[in-house]
Amino acid sequence: MANPTDPRPEPFRAQLDDGQIVETDGSTVTDPASGSPVPAVLLRMSRTRAHTLAHLLDDWCRVARVYATLRSSEVTERALVWALEASAAATGDPEATRCALSGPQAPSVAQRLAAAAVLSEREHRINPVQRIAIVDAAARWLAEDAGEDLAEALLQAVCSDPVTANFVYLALIEQPEPAP
Repeated sequence: MANPTDPRPEPFRAQLDDGQIVETDGSTVTDPASGSPVPAVLLRMSRTRAHTLAHLLDDWCRVARVYATLRSSEVTERALVWALEASAAATGDPEATRCALSGPQAPSVAQRLAAAAVLSEREHRINPVQRIAIVDAAARWLAEDAGEDLAEALLQAVCSDPVTANFVYLALIEQPEPAP
């Protein structure tokens, strides 16, 4: 818990080109290093900007890995890349949609996000990059002819209980509700 006598951080808001905004709003997030709540920094951007930022961050991760300079943040950086790309595609950015793995029967971005959310909620031992790997691997199997059994086998192997595996599988195959 934060110390109530700590001074409250000053509000910050910067509006960048094309309406992008970086701001603090008084909300907090959990610091992964300390487990304590810390002030959150919010970044609001267009879907196209999110797609571009995803590629920039992905390129940085690849270059940093070549030079062995990437530290423990790799897991969170890769998860951020995936989330930015998926959110840009889910909101209809044409370039991000082309980048997203898809096939005639491949689960959509929305279905993958739903499956990752199930894993996040029910399997705390699985980190963000592992969630992405699991969901994308299962989705690839589902895009193959007769791949349903292999996708289900993968999920049963990685989930701590069959119910969770079934929920993830259902998230990948059920059509999401249309937005109102």
